[in-house]
Amino acid sequence: MQSQIRHFETPKRFKGRTGYHIFVDRFNREGEPPEPMEGRILKKWNDTIPNWEPDANGVYQNDYFYGGNLKGITVKLDYIRANGFNLIYLSPLGLSETSHHYEPTDQLQIDPWIGTWVDFQELCEEAHKRDILIVVDLVFNHMGIKSPIFQNALKSAKSQYHDWFEWDENCNPVYWGGFDNMPQCNKYNPDYQDYACHVARHYINMGADGIRLDLGENFPPEFMRKFRKAVKAINPEVLIVNEAWRFDNHRENPQLDGTQADSVMNYPLADAIIRWVRYGNAAHFSYNVGEIMKYPKEALDVMFNHIDTHDTPRASNLLEAEGILEDPYQGECWDIEGPWRHGKWFDTYGFRKWELEHDNIDMDEAFAKLTTAVIIQYFMPGIPIVFAGTEVGVTGYKDPFNRKPYPWKNPNKDMRAYYRKLGLLRERNREFFSEAGNVQINVFHEELEIVRTNSQGVRRLHLSRKNR
Repeated sequence: MQSQIRHFETPKRFKGRTGYHIFVDRFNREGEPPEPMEGRILKKWNDTIPNWEPDANGVYQNDYFYGGNLKGITVKLDYIRANGFNLIYLSPLGLSETSHHYEPTDQLQIDPWIGTWVDFQELCEEAHKRDILIVVDLVFNHMGIKSPIFQNALKSAKSQYHDWFEWDENCNPVYWGGFDNMPQCNKYNPDYQDYACHVARHYINMGADGIRLDLGENFPPEFMRKFRKAVKAINPEVLIVNEAWRFDNHRENPQLDGTQADSVMNYPLADAIIRWVRYGNAAHFSYNVGEIMKYPKEALDVMFNHIDTHDTPRASNLLEAEGILEDPYQGECWDIEGPWRHGKWFDTYGFRKWELEHDNIDMDEAFAKLTTAVIIQYFMPGIPIVFAGTEVGVTGYKDPFNRKPYPWKNPNKDMRAYYRKLGLLRERNREFFSEAGNVQINVFHEELEIVRTNSQGVRRLHLSRKNR
C-alpha cells in the first residue's frame, strides 16, 4: 500500500536556481600540491587520461587524485556565478581511500587533500555573499571498509557498532552492489540513524544549505523521517534531495510524501531528453515526463534536473558517441555495458579499453544537439544541475573517463557562452522558474512544445530537432 501523500512545502530559497555539480578532486586546486599520503597518486592536471588499467594484483583502483580542493572552489566563485550558476552541489568531502570519496572512512573529518572545516566554512560564507547556496553529498548507505567504525564492528558481534551493518547468514558483511570495499549499513538501526543525523547537523552548522543523500532511494521511511526531523529542526529551509534512478511514484512507499525527502534527482528526465534529442523518441519522452509531472508540485519546484552525472557518460557522449542505447526496453540510454557482461563475470578491461578508444566525438554535432537538450533541461520545472566540465566540452563515457579534470587552459568557449546565456535568462526570470505551475507538453518525432503556466504568467518553448 502506498503511503499517504500530504501537502508540504519545500525550501523557497532554492526555487528558480540553476545548479552546478562539482566533483571536488577534479575542479580546481588552489595553493601548493598536497602533502604525500600513502596509497595515493597525484597526477598532473593536464594529464587527462585516467589510470584505467588494473594494478599488479589485477585490482581496478581509484587511488589517483588531481588535488582539487575547497580553496580551489572558493577562488572560482565569481567565475561560477558569472556563468549563471547560483547553487553548488559538492561531491563527498569526508576522509576516504578513493578520489571519489563515496566509500567514507570518516565523514566528520574532511579529507586533508580537500581541505579543512575552516576551508568549508569560508567556502559557504563566500558563496552566500554571492547568493550561491551549497549542497553537500552525504553517504549513509555504506561505509568504507577501512572505517574505524566498521573495523570495530568486524572484530566482535558484541561491538556497539555491530548492528550498524548488515550481515549474511554466515555472519559475513553484506557489501553494497557486491563491492567488497563498501560494507552496507543497517539503516533501520536507531543508533545508526542518530549517527547519520549527527553528521548532517554538523555540515549544516558549518554552513551547508542542503543535503543530497547518496543512494537515498534505498533508505526506509523510518530513517528518512528521523533524518528530516533532525535536519529541519536546525533550519526548515535546508533542502533534502535523494539520489533516485527510478520514478518515485512507482515505489510501494513514495518518498515524496511530505515526511521524507523534499525531492529527488531526475534520472528519468535525463533519459527522456537524451532519447528525444538524439533519436526522436517522442513516446518515451511523453511517458517519462508524464509520470514525473504526477509528483507533488512542491517537489517538482526543487527537482534536480540533470543530463549527465559522475555516474553516467558525459552529455556530449550521450548525444553523439557510439554505444548509447536507443531502445528504452533495453534499459536506460547510459546502460552501455551489455557487450562486456558474460554471466556473473564482467570484462572490465575490455570495457574500459573500448571507452578509451571510442572517446572521439564530433564536437560540432555534439554541441548542436546539446543546445537543444540543455534548453529543455533549463525550461522544465525544477533546478537544472550541470556537471562541472560538461559546459566547456569535457567528454567521457563512464567512470573513470567522465571524471576528467576541469580544462582551465582550453575550455570550449562557445559552449560556455551558451550555458551562461541560459543561466542568466533563468536568473532574470527566477520568480517565474520558481513555480512548477501547470505544464503542457506536446512532443512528436521532430517537434517539441512545452507550455508552462503559473502565477507569474505563461512561457512557451518550441523546438525542432531539424533546426538545432
